[in-house]
Amino acid sequence: MTPTLVSTIGPAGAGKTTWRRTCIPAGATVVSLDETRARLAPCGCSANQDVNEEAAEAGFATTAAVLAGGGTVVWDVTGYLARFRVRLLNLAAQHGAGTVGVVLLPPLLTVLARNARRCNTPCPECGYTRRVPDARVWEMHHAVATALPRLHTEGWTQLHFLALPHYLRAR
Repeated sequence: MTPTLVSTIGPAGAGKTTWRRTCIPAGATVVSLDETRARLAPCGCSANQDVNEEAAEAGFATTAAVLAGGGTVVWDVTGYLARFRVRLLNLAAQHGAGTVGVVLLPPLLTVLARNARRCNTPCPECGYTRRVPDARVWEMHHAVATALPRLHTEGWTQLHFLALPHYLRAR
């Protein structure tokens, strides 16, 4: 069995978790930073950024173990930072894994509207909310949009572009 790493790439509100819940291969191990943060945070809050680094490290450890065993790992993350994608790709390369990037980039107004539907009540313990600040959503969207022309040079075995705005589709 060939090990495979699949990672979503898209801003908050792009539909990454919805895609993951409906489209992942049977038997794949899911690494969700939201779910891992909820498990690690003392308050149980999936938005608790204080445990973000620990959650990412736990995800990398899980990924290494699954790939070493020949399995498939699906990361449900924004993946908007190039340095994060490079780390995932390097980990996959260490295990001879194929890599699949799944880009979800609906129009900015769509992701802002979806994000606005998220709970904006701060957790009484950590103070974070599920709603991502609009400026951060814009930053994520911009980072993914500007990375599109270079993604194929990062080392992905396959790239799938889903939900792209009409102005970013190939003509």
